[in-house]
Amino acid sequence: MAVCCCCYPRLLHAQWSPLNPVRTVQQQADGAVFTMGTGTLKIQVCSDSIIRVLYSPTASFPKRTDPVVIKENWPAAKWRMQSTDDTVILSTSLLKLTVTRKDGAIAYAEAGGTPLVQEASRHLTPEKVNGEDAYRAESFLSIYGSHEGLYGLGQHQAGVWNYRGESVDISQDNTNISVPLMLSSKGYGIFWNSMARSRFNNRFPNYLYISSEVADVIDYYFLYGPEFDKIIGSYRELTGEALMFGKWAYGFWQCKNRYRSQEEILSVAKKYRDLHIPVDNIVQDWFWWNRKGEFVFNKNYPDPKSMIDQLHQENFHLMISIWPFFEPGSANYDYMEKNGWFVDKFKYAKPPFHTSGMAVYDATNPEARKYYWDQVNEGLFSIGADAWWMDTTEPETEGQERNILLDHKLAVGSGNRYLNAYPLFDTEAVYQGQRSASDKKRVFILSRSAFAGSQRNAVTAWSGDIVSDWLNFRRQVPAGLNFSLSGGPYWTTDIGGFVVGSPTSPAFRELFIRWFQYGT
Repeated sequence: MAVCCCCYPRLLHAQWSPLNPVRTVQQQADGAVFTMGTGTLKIQVCSDSIIRVLYSPTASFPKRTDPVVIKENWPAAKWRMQSTDDTVILSTSLLKLTVTRKDGAIAYAEAGGTPLVQEASRHLTPEKVNGEDAYRAESFLSIYGSHEGLYGLGQHQAGVWNYRGESVDISQDNTNISVPLMLSSKGYGIFWNSMARSRFNNRFPNYLYISSEVADVIDYYFLYGPEFDKIIGSYRELTGEALMFGKWAYGFWQCKNRYRSQEEILSVAKKYRDLHIPVDNIVQDWFWWNRKGEFVFNKNYPDPKSMIDQLHQENFHLMISIWPFFEPGSANYDYMEKNGWFVDKFKYAKPPFHTSGMAVYDATNPEARKYYWDQVNEGLFSIGADAWWMDTTEPETEGQERNILLDHKLAVGSGNRYLNAYPLFDTEAVYQGQRSASDKKRVFILSRSAFAGSQRNAVTAWSGDIVSDWLNFRRQVPAGLNFSLSGGPYWTTDIGGFVVGSPTSPAFRELFIRWFQYGT
């Protein structure tokens, strides 16, 4: 039994890692290209602390639209390359990468030689996905430190702070925000540049297996700190800087599910002022519209501009909930369908919450994004709305375990390939739209989902429709901490939870008080 335990990792390594030797090496200005027994490996030295690794099944590297990484051109970095019969070593002032010729493994170490991690092997397996020729991407890493902690990967609801020994699915859904950035307590990070459904699997603690269901190439960035702040800074250099909000956004918000009329929202605002309680933001949640996809207030709000003006006079800001859904019979539905601006061949079909035939707009289509913002601008921003509660930006999965974009076509390509980036595209519609409409008001977006790069769209994430109990309250602590280590500095949670208990229950009152303490 002891022998089996000792040998199992090696057997596992052999099973997943057939030898793929280096045949030739070509030094380039920004790194080196390795012709392998199968495929081509490129190591790009972006800076002394940022290394990009690409692996292609062919001699070339296909170029696709990348909406996530916005920095492609790097100033020349100082680095050097040394070759021996067994290895090729690439060195910067901070890092030393050793490529083993017999199998193409990459060992990452600090400049002084302290080991960090090793990518032992990588594979691209041909697959047909949604009618498209593609590959399944797999990278197999060896972790050296027995006390090494793994963090980030967005926001997940398993109650886990350190992902060592855990497996995390990278797929958007309500309450789970997926960002493929992992940080190690040893001072490095790995940004896995894929928008497809992926997995970070460390169930065998000495090995990290990263995979994506759809790819042309393996593409990841190795980010060295060693401080976490520097790693996150490098990640933002790749994907965009986090933005500063107006001062009001850092104050107290008043929100409930939901205000039902202009009269109600104004009376609540007045009560706060009468009680001299400082509130900066009041939130209008859903069903202020007639039908989903109409950005016009219903009859319960007879003069919304006057309502917003009165709130502004009392130094309130108004945040309003907007969704990516369009209901049949709504003002914009037929026009968007005629132009092909909905996710192809998908309609919601579970009344009453989702009206049968309701569609979700294709946020990967720039024309659809512009039209979406034009409607938001005309109906809301032009009359003074200050901020946006962008709900169901995953988008909503309608109770399914599968993301609804799987097996559907998007303007940018296969839904299987781009599904995790939907919240990035959706929030971009509003961020860029408002920036083009006015420079007098900073953008603020509260989004139920996020992805790599969302921070550049002025996004604050919240933890979704969580249940109101002590277990879920406890889970928000590691969920928020890991999200903050995924490049997004702004995060929040529904105080008291979303699926609430009885306000007359002493137990729920205690939970609500403790949650309020945490929230502030």
